[in-house]
Amino acid sequence: MQKQFDVMGIGVSVLDTVMVVDGFPAEESVVRAQQRAVGIGGGIAVATATVGALGGRAAFADLLGFDPMSESILAALRAAAVDVQWVQQVEGQAASVATIWVNAASASASRTIVFAPANDRELPWSDELARGVAAAKILHLNGRHLQTCLRAIEVAKQHGTLVSFDGGAHRYRNEVLPLVRASDLLIVSEHFAHAHFHAQTKSSCHVAPAELVAFLQAEFGSRCVGVTCGERGSWIAQRDETPWHQPATQVTSVRDTTGCGDTYHGAFLFAFSKGFSTRECARVASLVAAQNATELGAFALDAKQVSAMLTSHATEGLQRRLGKRH
Repeated sequence: MQKQFDVMGIGVSVLDTVMVVDGFPAEESVVRAQQRAVGIGGGIAVATATVGALGGRAAFADLLGFDPMSESILAALRAAAVDVQWVQQVEGQAASVATIWVNAASASASRTIVFAPANDRELPWSDELARGVAAAKILHLNGRHLQTCLRAIEVAKQHGTLVSFDGGAHRYRNEVLPLVRASDLLIVSEHFAHAHFHAQTKSSCHVAPAELVAFLQAEFGSRCVGVTCGERGSWIAQRDETPWHQPATQVTSVRDTTGCGDTYHGAFLFAFSKGFSTRECARVASLVAAQNATELGAFALDAKQVSAMLTSHATEGLQRRLGKRH
């Protein structure tokens, strides 16, 4: 069937408030923020917004309420050209919120995050959502709304929709392993990969990223496996391929690393959905994640700045492909 969307995401969106401070405050203290920003967060929401910002066709499904935070999230997603017809708004539901403190005195822009989740209500499965999944080239998940994700995977497999899984840092748990096993595109954080390696091998030794990629590839057999390592870059391998390294793109100033992994996912999936090679996908993802780190917030991409960065950093061949991305 003709695919209406490049990427369809199912996840939990968050309204983030980012505060830049001169060092993390002590107890019983009051500090003044240098800067602040309010925007969307949540791994799948940010990834789909990134797809939309890059010119892709993105859709997102979640459960929100009618509170001001929920409305702000929906407005931000729409502004990023994300189709939100599968975001259900119900009475009694409220948005998840987070406050992020960014340490301006840290060279790496270290963070402390305080997260206030909404209630534990699951996004209900529906025939309408099934049609959305079937209409997408890629289904992107991270384990939130777990039962709905499992139903969505069944539909995806029936309709030729690829399944992508994002395993974030401190997000490893046994419940998400069925999603991992079903993934065609498996890109996880180094922390997630280590957690799975230790759980399976009972070993406490440190494993290099390339070895983690090979381990995950051997166990799950996904079409593409990646392990992201922040400022050290990412390691990627397609099936039956030796893992290779994509360096992180260097920028002159890092203001906030919130959401860099999520924008990496979104850019990688955007490029993959357009037929780019895996190496080109990783290159685009690295460039976009680096651009996001120069501003405040999990989703801080400016379409014009991203376009200029891609043009200035990409190889000639990649520039030609990006010029045809629409």
